[in-house]
Amino acid sequence: MKKQYRLATFALSACLLTGCGVRETNAPENSEAEKQTENISNIDTKIDEAETSGALTESEFRETPIAPKEIAIDFTGVSEFHPEGTAAQPYSLEVLSETYNNITFADEWYSGLEDVSLPMIGVNWDCFYDENYTYQWDDGKLSIFDGENCLYVLEYPTDKWYVNGNNARLENGIFYGASVMNGYAQPDTCFMFAYDLENEKLLWRSADQTYNSMNFLVKGDVIFCGYGFTAEDDYLYQLDKNTGEVIDRLSLKKMPDLMAEKDGRLYVHTYSYDYVIGVQ
Repeated sequence: MKKQYRLATFALSACLLTGCGVRETNAPENSEAEKQTENISNIDTKIDEAETSGALTESEFRETPIAPKEIAIDFTGVSEFHPEGTAAQPYSLEVLSETYNNITFADEWYSGLEDVSLPMIGVNWDCFYDENYTYQWDDGKLSIFDGENCLYVLEYPTDKWYVNGNNARLENGIFYGASVMNGYAQPDTCFMFAYDLENEKLLWRSADQTYNSMNFLVKGDVIFCGYGFTAEDDYLYQLDKNTGEVIDRLSLKKMPDLMAEKDGRLYVHTYSYDYVIGVQ
């Protein structure tokens, strides 16, 4: 339609420019033709404006990112709880080696591992990614990206010293995270949780003092995590991913702070010992 109107306008203009005969005789015909030309031009202009307006709107729509969903997770008055369900089976663990590490920092230990990667990779400790999402800590809030789009901005209580490491995971719409307080054991601290982001519902909350490691591992229906402190027992825990319940624990000499898994083995760094643990 747009091209047809332009061709009609051009044809009418050509007729006007090449018109012949006596001026007075042709004047009424020219006036009528001019009106038709003006009407067609107006229609053409309106169509152009409508199409241009629609194109701009569509373009703007495509370029405007969807605003992320902001969620504040409040644990006030929420104690340990677990939904009912079939309990996951813990893995069988065997300590294969225990090596004194001269109190090596976790990042130095990790850098020295050959062909072993964290479950989620990051150059900086406050930013890491997995096969689907990128996680970025900033000013106490965790942003979750899918490609270039920020899907969620989460805020929940956790110690500033633990806003690092691979300590978050989004899987099938369920967010797994931890609320940690640095220091000796206190009520309502150092636990993991699962949260349904779409329905904004807390699904479970683990027991206190089950998590203050830098990261956790998800393997099947089991979460490996660690807890310990100066005058407290140090354990590598296995939590049921579906309920948050402790289904097994392995005593270590120091608290696990960073762990990775490869080929059926857990590589665990603690304050002064490095462990290799067989997983079956």
